[in-house]
Amino acid sequence: MLLNLFALTNNPANRIVRFKLTEDVQEELSGLLIGQDRTFDAAIEEEIEFDGKYKPDSGEALFIQNYDDIDNLENSIRNPLGVEEVIPNNDFFTSIKALFSGYENEDGSIRILLQYFDKRKIISTNGLSIFHSVDVYKKVEGIGISIDTKLSATLTEGKLRFFSFHLLRQVFDLTQYYKEATNDDITEFSGLENIKVTDNDHLLSISDSWVRRKISLIQQSEILSTVPMNQMKAVALEFNIPFETVIESEVEMIKLPDQKADLKMLLRFLDEDYYRSPLSNTNFVTNSKREA
Repeated sequence: MLLNLFALTNNPANRIVRFKLTEDVQEELSGLLIGQDRTFDAAIEEEIEFDGKYKPDSGEALFIQNYDDIDNLENSIRNPLGVEEVIPNNDFFTSIKALFSGYENEDGSIRILLQYFDKRKIISTNGLSIFHSVDVYKKVEGIGISIDTKLSATLTEGKLRFFSFHLLRQVFDLTQYYKEATNDDITEFSGLENIKVTDNDHLLSISDSWVRRKISLIQQSEILSTVPMNQMKAVALEFNIPFETVIESEVEMIKLPDQKADLKMLLRFLDEDYYRSPLSNTNFVTNSKREA
C-alpha cells in the first residue's frame, strides 16, 4: 500500500497541497507512516471524549466524535491527483501547519494520519545544510522537510483522536468542541498558586461565554505551569498587554484585572492568540489577523 503525502497550510488559496515523491521515497514513507499508525493505536489504553477540561494521563487518548472535516482532508486521500502540487520555496514551507496522509480501509472508510508540523523541521536553502552519505558529508541541494517520528492525530469517519490538545489546536480550530468553564472551574482557576484575584464574585460576574472558554483553554494548555513568569512578563511587555504581578509569601502571582476589557486582553495573551509577523515585524491577533 503506497501512501501520498500532503501539507495543510494556513494559506486560504492553497490550504492543501501534495508532495510529488519518487517511487522509492513514497514506498519508504508509506512503511514509516503505517508503522506510526500502529504505534499510535497501540499506545491507547482508554479513549476519553474531549471537553476542553480533562487532561489525559499516559495511555489515555482524547477524541472528538463527529468532527467537521471542514478542509475536506478525506477528499485529498481519495483523489490525490486532483490536489495541487507543492511549489518548493521558503514562503510555502513556513505556511505548513500539518502534514497528513492516509488510506482507504476495507469497509471503504478513509483513515487520515496527521503530524503537527514544527517549523524547525524545514531544511532550508539559507546557509549550508549537509547530510552524511557513504562516509562523507554532502550538501543538501534543495529546500525540504524532515518527517516526524510519530503521529499527532488520526481521523476516521468523523472521529478525531489525539493525545496532545496543545499541538492539535495549532492545526485545527477546536473552539466549538470544548465546554465553557463553570463557576467551580473559574474558582479553581482563581485559586491557582500563580493567580491573584481580589474579588472572586466580581470575576464570576464579568465572566461571559468568551471569558469562560478562554479560562477553560488556558487550564487545558497548562501554560501557567510550564512558562516561567519572567518570560511571560517580557512577552507581555512587547505586545503592550496589561500584566501586573504581586508577590505574596515569596510567590510571584499574576493579578487578574478587574475590568473586563483588560481581563480579556490578558486571557487572550495567556491563550497565545498574539504573534509577530516575520515579514512586517507587526503584532497580530491570530483569530482575526487584525493589528494588535
